[in-house]
Amino acid sequence: MTLTDDEVAYLMKQARESAGYELTINLEDKIVTDADGFLARFEIGDFERYCLLEGLDDIGLTLQHTADIEAFEARRISFAAMRSA
Repeated sequence: MTLTDDEVAYLMKQARESAGYELTINLEDKIVTDADGFLARFEIGDFERYCLLEGLDDIGLTLQHTADIEAFEARRISFAAMRSA
């Protein structure tokens, strides 16, 4: 579920017309709120939500596997050295 056209229109109107307008996006509860009582629910994939909550981009995700990458590279180098000997 995404925000409806009416919900998006409301948020855009508030952002344009209200100085200092603040919107809160709660990824844990999957809701969007503002101080005027606006509340809308939204869906997001579990993986995307996890990445956003953890502050992970593609590089950050890769770096979570540094030990595995280093072990693979060590095996690869060792195998290459054995083949060339």
